[in-house]
Amino acid sequence: MMRPSLIGYLALPALGLVLASCGSSRDSSTWEAGATTAAALDESGKQKEASLMSQAETAWAGRIDETQTVAAINAWKAAAELNPGNAEALTRLSRAYYYHSDCFLRFDENKQAEYKAGHDTGVRVAEKALAAQFPGFADKMRSGARIEDALPALDSAAVPALYWRSSNLARWAGIESFATLLSYKDEIREIMAFCLNAEPTYFYYAPDRYFGAFFARAPSFSGGDMNKSREHFEASIAAAPQYLDTRTLYAEEYAIKEADQALFEQLLTYNLNADPNVDPAITPENICAQKKSKQLMEDINEFF
Repeated sequence: MMRPSLIGYLALPALGLVLASCGSSRDSSTWEAGATTAAALDESGKQKEASLMSQAETAWAGRIDETQTVAAINAWKAAAELNPGNAEALTRLSRAYYYHSDCFLRFDENKQAEYKAGHDTGVRVAEKALAAQFPGFADKMRSGARIEDALPALDSAAVPALYWRSSNLARWAGIESFATLLSYKDEIREIMAFCLNAEPTYFYYAPDRYFGAFFARAPSFSGGDMNKSREHFEASIAAAPQYLDTRTLYAEEYAIKEADQALFEQLLTYNLNADPNVDPAITPENICAQKKSKQLMEDINEFF
């Protein structure tokens, strides 16, 4: 099975396929739906919403178990259905869909359709979170504005939803086709530049990590820059060395493309020897990164 994260640069030689106009696009039904205003809940409804949020947090704490991850997803989903204006539930749901797809579904050859669908849903719920949190932004999107042109209607509070939307979108687009991934490159670049400027420390310096992958995946004629990729990966690692998946992405997206086997082995060996519990808040993510690292090391002869 070809790992989804490798689809991008393995497709580069097929230059006839990289034109953005050839890619698929997502529909705009999220922005048109309009059902993102806070519900007028009575006291019983408010208590139910609070209970669902609490259930989700409890399950999320045990997300190293897929059953608990799914339980968290279901609870946040129920809270958002009860109150479509619950931006926190929707944002957490987007992250949960990303984690479930990236750390469970991607490893199962029989669940690749679910893997893709999970990331697509992660995009949609993040869009609902943005619409609920920033009505002016939603109005611009419903009027047909490009999302990058509507960014001035947002502030730093939008960074979590923007980040998880972009992370899910990049995965979905990469699975769809490399042309599709390229068709979203300008949008994603503008959004992540906003995040980098507004909240560079978010989720263990995620904007730098994202740009590390972005500049490595894109071909040079379309904004790719391996020097910038390396700089962003190194900045993210220096600022948040405890988040192991930065090294996984660095190895996957940069080291393979640059044919740098020594760096590839250095990054993944670090991950495999690291204590995943160094930061208990991300132990599950670090265990996931170690699983990816192990798989990449086992397949090293495919890359070099």
